[in-house]
Amino acid sequence: MNYPPLIMRLDVSGQRRRLSLWIPLFLVWLFAAAVVIALAPLMLIAVAILWPFSWGKLVLLFVPLVCGCLCALRGLEVDLKQSNRLLFISFK
Repeated sequence: MNYPPLIMRLDVSGQRRRLSLWIPLFLVWLFAAAVVIALAPLMLIAVAILWPFSWGKLVLLFVPLVCGCLCALRGLEVDLKQSNRLLFISFK
């Protein structure tokens, strides 16, 4: 099973400044889980209404598909360099 990233590292360097942040994503996941739980009844109503039109299955699978995409972020590193700037993003 693949787990979502728990920390995001962001480094931005310019000519004079350097910014380095460690962002705790596990707090974001807790908030997102609360929102999903709160919206679950509305989603089930939407599935019941859209099922005869073949859109219900897509709505029902939306949350697992988004979770799969977010879990795939773990290990992603983005390193962009310009002439005098540097941007580095890492998901751990």
